[in-house]
Amino acid sequence: MKQDQIKNRMLKRASKMWGYSELESENAFDPVLELILSACASELEKLHFEQENSRTRITERILEVIFPDEVTGITPSQTLLQLTPVENNVQISRYNHFKAVKRIQNLYSPTEVKTMNIFFSPTLEMKLTTAQVKYLVFGNKILQQESFFYQEEVDQSDRNIPSGEFWVGLHAPEVEKLEDLCFYIDINNKEQKEFFNYYLQQVKVFCGDKEYELVEGYNIPTNNLEYEEVISKNYAGIDAIYNEVNRFYQGNFFTLKGSICPKKEEEGDTNIVSFIENYFFNDRIATEKDIVWLCFKFYEVITPKVLENVRIALNCIPVVNMYNTKKTKRIKGQLTIYPIIGDNTFLDIDYISDDDGRRYEVKDYQESTDDNVSFVLRRGGVARFDEQNTLGQLQHTLRLIRDETASFSAIGNDFAIDAELRQIGQNLASIYQNINKRNLSLNTNPFLIISSMNRELDKSFTFSYWHTAGEEGNDIKTGVSLECDKSNKTAIKSAITIRPSFGGRRGLTTSDKILEYRSTLLSRGRIVTIADVKTFAKSHFKHTIKGLEVQKGTKKDVSLKGGFKRTIDIYLNKNKEVEVSETEWEYLKDSFLIKLEKSSTNIYPYRIFEK
Repeated sequence: MKQDQIKNRMLKRASKMWGYSELESENAFDPVLELILSACASELEKLHFEQENSRTRITERILEVIFPDEVTGITPSQTLLQLTPVENNVQISRYNHFKAVKRIQNLYSPTEVKTMNIFFSPTLEMKLTTAQVKYLVFGNKILQQESFFYQEEVDQSDRNIPSGEFWVGLHAPEVEKLEDLCFYIDINNKEQKEFFNYYLQQVKVFCGDKEYELVEGYNIPTNNLEYEEVISKNYAGIDAIYNEVNRFYQGNFFTLKGSICPKKEEEGDTNIVSFIENYFFNDRIATEKDIVWLCFKFYEVITPKVLENVRIALNCIPVVNMYNTKKTKRIKGQLTIYPIIGDNTFLDIDYISDDDGRRYEVKDYQESTDDNVSFVLRRGGVARFDEQNTLGQLQHTLRLIRDETASFSAIGNDFAIDAELRQIGQNLASIYQNINKRNLSLNTNPFLIISSMNRELDKSFTFSYWHTAGEEGNDIKTGVSLECDKSNKTAIKSAITIRPSFGGRRGLTTSDKILEYRSTLLSRGRIVTIADVKTFAKSHFKHTIKGLEVQKGTKKDVSLKGGFKRTIDIYLNKNKEVEVSETEWEYLKDSFLIKLEKSSTNIYPYRIFEK
């Protein structure tokens, strides 16, 4: 309620108590009494404002206590990289970094272009190989694959090879053994994707006369969680991000179990030589050195029209926008506060170790030691419960000065006062512009509280933690060459994005946290009814959709022998007022289906359509 409204209510109340009529109450009181009422109204207005702010701060702090930062905090972007290793069967580390330079245009100075370094780290410690996919043979064509994005036809025959056969030639120079090759297989045609993936699960792979097993997933285990260490280690943050990203891409990765030993020149494969010579005229490909041929035998329903849309590659790996920092600090005494400072937003603690190599966890479930050192992570910064943070106070002060400046106009047209007021207005405009230009965030730097029972503690501790750019890590285009850091240059030659980066977002706002808490209370983490599906969809898509409908449907089974199957169809009404890239929109739909199938108790498959 504004000051004038409060004053009018006080005047009416006083007039009623003292016997004055409402028509003459404005001029009936003494000017001193009217001044006192104005002062009281002004103070009551400020009290009302502080009450509203206190209610907002209490709500925000309760939501911080209810929801951990891993749920409501910032989310890093993700993408796929194709790496070229220096050595065969080398294993990449999660601490390797690949840097992309993103150009951002300054809205306040269009001619000025700002550059930002976006770092990506692998989510898996996969085994890489120096072998590369070079030839693809299907139908009556031989394609030479120069890169993941470019294929050139090098030979064509008058007749087709046996239907359902798909030959892949791997260029593996100076390689003694190929172990657990991990292929990234995708199809460009969305209408054929479900059909192709169904028969890809049943394909048989041969190298020479020996059959190998093709298993969906990566060439290293991803579900090796040790339950005894869940209590003592920080699985909630980084590992949850790793698992979600790996589950999103897992359907496109297939591992060829076993070892393949390329034959030497004098032990050439006569079968593939005779096969190519029977169907094609290019003898050079049949006799080319260092080529390992794999035969994928599908059912005959997989025609060359389907295979021409297939993309297959080696050494692809999912990555997320995270950068690891390691710093060493000498800790003395019983209490030390260590601020975690970085250019980007803090994500999570990786580990803490001392001089002897012993690791400490933030969770206090470890065995007691002589020093009895404990670590506590505070994410909210140094702040009191009943006060705003620094940026909130600054914005409140700016609004207050701007609103109160109008009251000075009643003083008169004095030149000195007008000049001062004009200067104040210019300074306010400059401060507002700097706030928007620098994109100041309400998030404060977290810090570690290191406490010990030993007063004479004197040790060096190594702190390892992760930062991320969040939403700024999106929109790294396909085909961008990333720069390897110094530790990668000895093991990785090059890294190229084969999909644009997406999925990064800022932390949830207060209103989003309230909606998330409400949906959690209603569904309790379970999706059973249609109402649960709608609530989960609104929580996932948020402002990108205006509404949705859930209906029962049917579809023809992918297999030729199957009949009709019951489905649950979800029709989305996309919000056209919100700009969402096509890549981001496809990611939202795909990730929604993955999360829905994991949490739902329904046995029927889900489908998504747009209205």
